Amino acid sequence: MARWSRRVARALRNTRVVNGIAQVAVEWMENHIARNEGRGAGGDPEPHAPLKAITSTFWTSRRPRNAEVLGERTRVVLNDRGRPRTIREFQVRSESYRNGGQPLRNTGNLARSLAATGRFTRNQIVLTMRGMKYGLYQDRGFQTGGPNYIPLTRKGVRGHATGANPNTEGLSRGRDYMMAWRGVKVPARPFILPTKKDMITLGRSIFLGLRAVLKGR
Repeated sequence: MARWSRRVARALRNTRVVNGIAQVAVEWMENHIARNEGRGAGGDPEPHAPLKAITSTFWTSRRPRNAEVLGERTRVVLNDRGRPRTIREFQVRSESYRNGGQPLRNTGNLARSLAATGRFTRNQIVLTMRGMKYGLYQDRGFQTGGPNYIPLTRKGVRGHATGANPNTEGLSRGRDYMMAWRGVKVPARPFILPTKKDMITLGRSIFLGLRAVLKGR
């Protein structure tokens, strides 16, 4: 091995160099999430599929001020003393609070969880990516068999514990949540793999890192 090649090989074993390369990987994943895009089939950036608009309907005894009333009805209920009384109800459309939002930016937890470390082994740089597990499912796409709880309001998100009955949690079906009894199908929204532009940035970062180490900085 030539002297220059040996120097480069030693430099690539430098912890600062490989972890710097790993940080570039974190940055491109964060950028993909922020820009709502990922690597397409040819390596160019490709927009993520938008969130599917979700709507539901529910009945309420209070006439809404700023909502479209789809229908009205009257029905008889028993009061606290067991006496019947007639109430008037209005059917209202409810939309998911995430309609029009970006798929991978619901809470920001996914982007904040991303991390990576690097190591040089067998003449290769190996990057180990870390983050919330559901990010991998989002990257590849997935389908469930149901039933799935789908929150429609922020109250529906905060007020529901996995496996619990939402009707006992003060949540209203149709208003705060809906059920996908047959499951859901989520399209792939790739954000992990680098685009061609990301690879250029990565190559430039490796060059600058190696140059700094080889010059003793």
